[in-house]
Amino acid sequence: MTDLGLSEVTEWYRNKTIFITGGTGFMGKVLVEKLLRSCPVRRIYLLMRPKRGVDVNQRLDDMFNYKLFDKIKESQPEVLQKVFAVKGDITMEGLGLSDEDEARLADEVNVLFHAAATINFTEPMRVAVNMNMLGTKRVVSLARKMRNLQALVHVSTAYGNCHVPEVYEELYPAPIDPGRLIQLTEWLDDKLLEDITPRLVEPRPNTYTFTKALAEHLLVNDGEGLPITIIRPSIVCGSWREPIPGWVDNLFAFTGLLVGMGKGVLRSLYVSNGIKLDFIPVDVPINLMIVSAWNTAVGRYKWTGTDQPLTIEELAEHLKKSVRKYPFNYPLWYPDGSAKNIKFLHQLHVYAVNIIPAYIAIMRILGRKPIAVKLCNKMVKAVGALEYFMLRDWTFHTTKTNARRFLGQSGHLHFSVKDSPARTYIQTYQKGCKQYIMKEELSTIPFAKKMMTQFMSCTVLRSA
Repeated sequence: MTDLGLSEVTEWYRNKTIFITGGTGFMGKVLVEKLLRSCPVRRIYLLMRPKRGVDVNQRLDDMFNYKLFDKIKESQPEVLQKVFAVKGDITMEGLGLSDEDEARLADEVNVLFHAAATINFTEPMRVAVNMNMLGTKRVVSLARKMRNLQALVHVSTAYGNCHVPEVYEELYPAPIDPGRLIQLTEWLDDKLLEDITPRLVEPRPNTYTFTKALAEHLLVNDGEGLPITIIRPSIVCGSWREPIPGWVDNLFAFTGLLVGMGKGVLRSLYVSNGIKLDFIPVDVPINLMIVSAWNTAVGRYKWTGTDQPLTIEELAEHLKKSVRKYPFNYPLWYPDGSAKNIKFLHQLHVYAVNIIPAYIAIMRILGRKPIAVKLCNKMVKAVGALEYFMLRDWTFHTTKTNARRFLGQSGHLHFSVKDSPARTYIQTYQKGCKQYIMKEELSTIPFAKKMMTQFMSCTVLRSA
């Protein structure tokens, strides 16, 4: 608490007990860190499952080894003792909780943050329903047993209603009765369910946006009478300014594009000219979650959170500068490329410049399937999943959010990015990718720039 001071919002959290699902995910880790550093909470429970033979307590210790928690370890390491792992699983009935743990949560919890979900765009329908919809249903069932619950904050997505170009802060009609869809996943075998999935999700592009939209309906219907708030972040990216500018821990969504471009693997994007990309630094929706829990307890507003639209042309210009300022070590090709609005030209470019050289030139040298081939294949698949979102424009209305932006400012709970210059943020993000995704020290920048110059020279010679 030494670097933040108190506000009405943060003071409200004094001696509160928090329960978080998805606490080991990207947003979840940032939420835990921020709560510990800025709010005088009593205790934080994280729903966790054993993974690859590692029990939940060891996983919790491992989580605290992320650089994200370095600031807390240096200034107030004792607050880490407020966090407890609770063995459970969002995909299991009753969340897989023991009777003892369920009773403890029902008795103690004041604030529930539900952030657990699968964000895989190509997830099979059965898996997406179980995690995103049934997982939410199970969380609501537990919330009803919490005798002292003051706020339930559910993390949805701004793209849950991506079938309409203008999205307001309201609950849109359900594309199908959630109960009927759940029954379909119980009745149908995998093959039949897979065959009908495209018709089910239409006009949405994938099972992720479809099930997240339906999860909102389950939340509202099953949770009637509970103190619920829904937030809808857009594309969540590396941190803006806290606790570490540019911090990120995965290759999902926009981070994968940044790394692919920086390594020279991604050299063509299939996009529509002039479209806006709505991305948001992870610390912004996290602060919004913290403030909205308080607001849910003392007021009654639904919240969404998106801002900072940037056109694809503006983004390309910022990317070129950031890649040259914070280049990656050992790129596979010179980090360059172009955006195309004709799919055939894009596909031709990908095969001619990336895939064919990866298979032929490098394989001839190494005599085996190289890492370049795997990277190219992963990148093509990842970009393909984003294609729907790179060809369309949306307007996300945030009237209710904008009207309450002042609430958290005095407690350093900023959730407006209007004063964040895009150029500065993209460079911070690129720097974070170098440090936290590629695990490269900033001291290697001169070496990386030298390598980039050599690649550029080779490109010029080949062109000549």
